[in-house]
Amino acid sequence: MTWINAILEQYTAIDSQSLDEREYYGPYNTLLAHLFPYDDYFQVVPIYRGPISPGSIELSTMYIVQKRGCPVFFLEIKPGAHLENAYARWKADEQMREGFRGLIDQLKDFVQRLYGVSVIGTRFSVYSYEKASTMLSPYSIPQNPTILNDRAPVNRWRYDLLEESGEAKIKEVVAEAK
Repeated sequence: MTWINAILEQYTAIDSQSLDEREYYGPYNTLLAHLFPYDDYFQVVPIYRGPISPGSIELSTMYIVQKRGCPVFFLEIKPGAHLENAYARWKADEQMREGFRGLIDQLKDFVQRLYGVSVIGTRFSVYSYEKASTMLSPYSIPQNPTILNDRAPVNRWRYDLLEESGEAKIKEVVAEAK
């Protein structure tokens, strides 16, 4: 099981140490359109948000996959260079949680679980929200009042899209989201 060349080539052309997340927008848009085809009534909708924090000029893009006007999946992108930065991972985790808060009121009856994927380069972490229980996983790690703890450990982004296990995982999540 491997991605088609039209998808692989887009990712291999990116400098993995780039700090510009926009380099990933095209490849992820292509991937989402491949995984969620329009003839199955899916739409990939980019949402531009920003600034990320007060005083920041940095913008963020979230890709929402909708079916008949209802979100079923979303994806947040950060550049690969952010993977080794604990603060950047924590901000990525926070953005995912904000994404869920912004989408859960839009869920229709046919969506019992909303999936979100945080990507840092080609590494990714899977999040899910259970509508019935209102549970969001993975759990949020609270700030320790006396030490600087890692609130978004690097192992949360354990899957790599370009590896066989990562491809299998993203396809499994997409199948469940559909």
